[in-house]
Amino acid sequence: MKFIHQKRGIVGLETAIILIAFVIIAAAFSFMVVNQGLFATERGKTVIQQGLQQASTPLIIDGTILLRTTSSGTAVDYAIIPIKAFGSNFVNMGRNQTSVILKVGEKAWANAYLGTLHVGYPNGTIYNATNVVYDPTGKEFDDFTGFQLANQTMDGTPCSLYVNETYSTGYTKGLTTGVSLAISNSNGDEALNSGEEGYLLVALGTGDEAYARATISLELRVENSATISIVFTIPASMPANSYVSVS
Repeated sequence: MKFIHQKRGIVGLETAIILIAFVIIAAAFSFMVVNQGLFATERGKTVIQQGLQQASTPLIIDGTILLRTTSSGTAVDYAIIPIKAFGSNFVNMGRNQTSVILKVGEKAWANAYLGTLHVGYPNGTIYNATNVVYDPTGKEFDDFTGFQLANQTMDGTPCSLYVNETYSTGYTKGLTTGVSLAISNSNGDEALNSGEEGYLLVALGTGDEAYARATISLELRVENSATISIVFTIPASMPANSYVSVS
């Protein structure tokens, strides 16, 4: 008796195994490609977001710049620049996160920023202070018209204290040129929130006054963002002991 051997079933099984192997390899390769594509897309999104953040500034000028004239009316010794947060919920304005390059006429300071103003000490700002940020709401700008460096102690530790001077005696005590920030409606931290108004107080010390037609420029550098440049020119004619506005 002879048996008939049928080999077509075996060939079909081998073909099926090969097809399954190809499908598994293709699936693994496709997963790798998709995963790499998703990673590249997410990485590109992160880089774009970082680029946009560094290419834009979170601060804008919000109002009129005010200049205070000297008793002779020939120079300016104090400027108030209103600013606010733009496109960000808050901007850290601490002394370690912010710097200001200041140029007045032919003089320049690599970093004139003294930080945010605080209460608890004589109307001044203390480096690494833990007391409340000064809120100028309802007060006059002449409450802070200049800075004088004094040797003080805080909790037994020596520190440098920048105290304010008054309008009438500003030239008699040797003022230090500097830029500080007062925050209106402050919540008590060193950040300028979107609902708060900030005032850059530019105090020009003795001998650093800006005379008529001089140019004052500030480059405000905030951490992880673009530099905001503020430039204005002192008017040619000004009343004495008064405030004038510039655009």
